Amino acid sequence: MKRNADRNQIVFVLSQYAVGGAEKQLANLIRHRPPNARNMKITTVTFLPTASTEVEGMFEAARAVNVLVNRRDRTFPGFFLELMRVLRRVNPVIVSTILDSSVGAWGRLAAVLAGVPTIVHSDRLLNAEGTRAHYLLRPFLDRRTARFLPNAKAIAERLMEDGVPGSKIVVMPNGVDLKLFDPEAAVSSRSTWELPSDATILGYLGRFAPQKRVDLLLQALLKLPPQERPDYVILGGDGPTMPLARSIVASDPWLTERTRFLGTINDTPNFLAGVDYLVLPTESEGLPNVVLEAMAMGVPVVSTDVSDIPTLVGNTGFIARPSDVDSIAESILAMQRLDVQGRRQLSIAARERIVAHYSLEAAAERFWNAHLELLESFQ
Repeated sequence: MKRNADRNQIVFVLSQYAVGGAEKQLANLIRHRPPNARNMKITTVTFLPTASTEVEGMFEAARAVNVLVNRRDRTFPGFFLELMRVLRRVNPVIVSTILDSSVGAWGRLAAVLAGVPTIVHSDRLLNAEGTRAHYLLRPFLDRRTARFLPNAKAIAERLMEDGVPGSKIVVMPNGVDLKLFDPEAAVSSRSTWELPSDATILGYLGRFAPQKRVDLLLQALLKLPPQERPDYVILGGDGPTMPLARSIVASDPWLTERTRFLGTINDTPNFLAGVDYLVLPTESEGLPNVVLEAMAMGVPVVSTDVSDIPTLVGNTGFIARPSDVDSIAESILAMQRLDVQGRRQLSIAARERIVAHYSLEAAAERFWNAHLELLESFQ
């Protein structure tokens, strides 16, 4: 341990304050830290300017001090040297990096070179990503990392296949704020969408990213007879595959009439309160927050057999084969064919499952204990 490291200081390194499950989850874990972690001073280091004032506000409410080391304003050597200078100045006992690729590589390497005593890494991707430099650095950085906190067993298995000892890994499922995601308290957004109160609404909420496969969701709907489709399709979010989704919708009269693109959603509970079920046809995930949040709101889910999603959903929804438009269509059809009572039973079971196993308080306690246990050897 570096002798003069501030034992009450922890630095979390993340790409930026942006709308994303990992960012919001971290803000909530900081804000809801248990009593044994409340004396910790929290600094976040971001690599890019804020992209979401909502997320920025969440970190401010959690009393996290932010330092921006802007990659856009610097050459790479200048960026990396500034990152090291920041870590030396803040002088944390722990650096905890959130997500892999650039953050996992440069955040951990800067911590090693700055002499930070303890490094923790939260890898949330089912498949490793990054540049050639990132891949080359990983074996060295993994050896210097004290603890890995994947949010799914499938990611833990991938880390072990890559050579990380199982003794270093603690699976850290995400948690949901049950007070915020309360179906009894939320106000449905349905009226603002100007849709009939008795309409059946399929919802999607998340990034329009290649691995999310919103295109397959739309194609799956067209596989179904019109009378077996939902009345409306509400798509929340934005991202690089939005043009593809819009082109698919524009190419079909039914989709054109029945689909709404809402863009970025700032009120997730009310959005979820407005849909009858959620569809996430993803090809790569850890433990997706949107599924946890939907289930907490009593919204049944159709998703894919990816990572820990089948374990999370259990018998409260339907699971399709990933990348298989026919399987996704069959799962949507199964949800559509449920009557009101059948969907209500799934709703109740989904909420109960989250309350029992995925509360934010339980997640925060697990998360902070995993960090603070590493300090015991320094006492």
